[in-house]
Amino acid sequence: MSTARSPLVSIVIPLYNVEQYVDECLESVRQQTYENLEIIVVEDCSTDNSLKALEPYLADERVRLIQHEQNGGLSAARNTGIEAATGEYLMFVDSDDVVERTLVEVCIRAARRLSADVVTYGCIPFNDGEAIQSAEVDVERLEKSCKRSGSEYFELPHFAWLKFVRAELFKDPELRFPVGLCYEDWPFHWRLGLTAPSICRIEAGLYHYRQRGTSITGSTGPKLLDVFKVQAMVVNRVGMSDDKVIKRALCNKLHNSNWWVLTRIDADLLPLAYSEAKKAMVKVRGFGLYPRYSVRGALIVSTLHLPDFLGLMSIYFLRRILRLVHTFSY
Repeated sequence: MSTARSPLVSIVIPLYNVEQYVDECLESVRQQTYENLEIIVVEDCSTDNSLKALEPYLADERVRLIQHEQNGGLSAARNTGIEAATGEYLMFVDSDDVVERTLVEVCIRAARRLSADVVTYGCIPFNDGEAIQSAEVDVERLEKSCKRSGSEYFELPHFAWLKFVRAELFKDPELRFPVGLCYEDWPFHWRLGLTAPSICRIEAGLYHYRQRGTSITGSTGPKLLDVFKVQAMVVNRVGMSDDKVIKRALCNKLHNSNWWVLTRIDADLLPLAYSEAKKAMVKVRGFGLYPRYSVRGALIVSTLHLPDFLGLMSIYFLRRILRLVHTFSY
């Protein structure tokens, strides 16, 4: 149970085919300087030895194992963890990542001092196989540097694991992850930002994000098309808002995301991706806003305004230039 002095914090960790990373991840979570934790591991029918790697950690009474009867994917595992959580606060950690030992302590101190419903923090990416460079963290200094966040929240990365959330917010049934889709953090990020009464942010990298070639973010295949499906969910939600600043933020996010998809997706899928990106642009055009586009965003917007044939040819040409630049940079 939670107490006024030391609220229980639930940490949800989906587990699927990460046997080589379980030790590093679980150790970083169990060694938190804040100890009143409920560590919920949702095992999603791994086909490797992930479950066996987890077994030694079950001796820690704070670790709870929930096993799915059939594989449901990352969204389903996170949703299961949300339903099972009993803490006053909740956060997510991916099972191939590592967190700073002071992460929970900093977040809970900041949340309580500012009466914040959400605390966001930064991440430090590292390549698989690299050593993690942990820095000395001054908890008191970081807590005091934490500041309230307004519309700039919507400019932050979408990742669910960069958010420390008051569990009461999850009474909203729409604050869940869409099952069956990749890039599920998009609708979660925007729904949370639109409904949380108070958000604050810590300008420090307290989460170490492992970059793997086999991860979803490294995909160039059909999974990338899910970006447009989750984007549509967000556009429908934000379209009902009267806040022009938030709508501008979404416009910029969409066009930068479209750059990422159109410049990396497999060539045979490019025509479909271009068509979907164009549909998304038409929807946001209805906002009647003119955001300050990045160079990438401006390039994508200009190509999406062209007739389909010319627009596609422009994207193909852009991709060739980017490949040449990449080749000569090595």
